[in-house]
Amino acid sequence: MLTVMATSDIHSPRFLLHYISALSKHKQDCGRVELVLWAGDMVEKGNVNALRSVVEATKRFCNNAKILAVFGNEEYVDREAEFIKRYPEIIWLSDNYYVFVSASGEEVAIYGTRGSLDRPTKWQRRHIPGIEKIYRERAERLKEVVSQLKKKYSKVIVVMHYAPTYLTLEGEDKRIWPEVGSLMMESAIRKAQPLLVIHGHAHNSKRLEARINGTRVINVAFPARKDIVILTI
Repeated sequence: MLTVMATSDIHSPRFLLHYISALSKHKQDCGRVELVLWAGDMVEKGNVNALRSVVEATKRFCNNAKILAVFGNEEYVDREAEFIKRYPEIIWLSDNYYVFVSASGEEVAIYGTRGSLDRPTKWQRRHIPGIEKIYRERAERLKEVVSQLKKKYSKVIVVMHYAPTYLTLEGEDKRIWPEVGSLMMESAIRKAQPLLVIHGHAHNSKRLEARINGTRVINVAFPARKDIVILTI
């Protein structure tokens, strides 16, 4: 049994104090957590410095845990290298995977990605050449790598920022669903069938959990839940 804490969209410093309060509320559970999964947007507007307080608070309550994170849209692409350099204690995943070994010796493969959108935002279309192709290739890579991981590991978890389905976007304006999530990713997950997918980004979601062909999908966005998520794998 592996105890995991998952969250996203702290947008530090905006929700930092609320995050610390949630950690305190779950202090006993956090003490048993071996793995922390961050699904992106842990800081506001690329503020690299703002992540330090989030790291310190997380380590204070989940003191035995390893932190794995993916980048969200607020961890700007051109600052990824700085996040990695400044926070080497975090395992950053960007369309790759990490095999976590629990205290009991159990291996869990975690694949991490920013995720894809069916319709890139106006800013992305203007500033990121070939973004549509990037999103298609990202979904295809997830399908291929996760399918291979499943042949070797009994437990495979996917962490991404953008929603991998429209199911957990209920509560968001339907007109922007293609700019918040991806049916391409839903198709990839349906075929690869990981055990669990954790995502964020959907602040206004009212349906926080769904299933895709047996795969459990959980929206851990802090603004939607007003809390962290503790899971037993």
